[in-house]
Amino acid sequence: MTRFILFISAAVLFGCTESFQKLSGPYLGQELPDKQPELFAPGIINTGISARDITFTPDGKEIYFGLNIGNSAYSTIFYCKETEEGWSNPEVVPFASDPRFIFIEPFISPDGKKLFFVSNKGNEFDETNRFITDIWVAERANDFWAEPYKLDSTINTEKSEFFPSVSENGNLYFTREDPKNQRGFIYKSEFKNGKYQNHEKLPEQINAGVARFNATIAKDESFIIIPVFGMTDSYGSTDYYISFYEAEKGWSEPLNMGKKVNTSSRLEYSASFSPDGNHFFFMSARVDSSIKEKLTWNIFQKFHNSPENGNSNIYWMKADFIHDLKEKATFTKNE
Repeated sequence: MTRFILFISAAVLFGCTESFQKLSGPYLGQELPDKQPELFAPGIINTGISARDITFTPDGKEIYFGLNIGNSAYSTIFYCKETEEGWSNPEVVPFASDPRFIFIEPFISPDGKKLFFVSNKGNEFDETNRFITDIWVAERANDFWAEPYKLDSTINTEKSEFFPSVSENGNLYFTREDPKNQRGFIYKSEFKNGKYQNHEKLPEQINAGVARFNATIAKDESFIIIPVFGMTDSYGSTDYYISFYEAEKGWSEPLNMGKKVNTSSRLEYSASFSPDGNHFFFMSARVDSSIKEKLTWNIFQKFHNSPENGNSNIYWMKADFIHDLKEKATFTKNE
């Protein structure tokens, strides 16, 4: 019964957004950000509930994002669709509505034909009592998505695989976690003749630090963004790093993406881009420090039900700062 109430409450929250249908234009009608990160769609996607993982169809007319409650005890994928009447209210993707399982980390392939995501549906817990996740995919059919299926044993194993990211040539980048030490490593599987090939573990420039996970590949595979824990130049916990690729030099050393993106928050591990690559989206947990009012019950309630209350949010900013980072890249010989 508790699970049912939680999902009904979310539906009521979104359903009561009377002005939502009036939103029109790209990115839910939001004003485009500049070089400083800004909350994406506050009050719509960032509402105070933990938000992470955002992806778009190539035409920008569908937005998919993840919300979770209770330290991810309940996690699912929502979507909004632009229509002639404006943007639709957020709804749960139909195949992700079973509260017994988590559904996270949506990623739409650059050609818009596949929606990848991660779920523990049908899996048992591992020996450390952690749920095992696999990578799933739904293919585009009849202007939406067909019934999803789990990728085969070329990708999914008895360990947890998660955070799919796909380049425009179809190559799949993902994380696999070792259940013994709960440390993830980044892998790549090439897509040839309609099938994924045996995966390869990426070099230490990608698998840096103590733990790394949730890597986001550029469409042309020219760079990869990796959340890494345990780096000496970290701002305090897990930070976003970037590594650039050149055919003659291989992957560059991981480079911290800077204080605009990284903070002392441990919840910085989900990045993506707008379809045109002009805007960078990332997850971070930050706290609004501007409250000056005398603390009351109502103020606490308002703060709890607002973004930047300590739960994770989705931010966006111009992506051109990545070109500046490229100028700082250093390459060493890859094995």
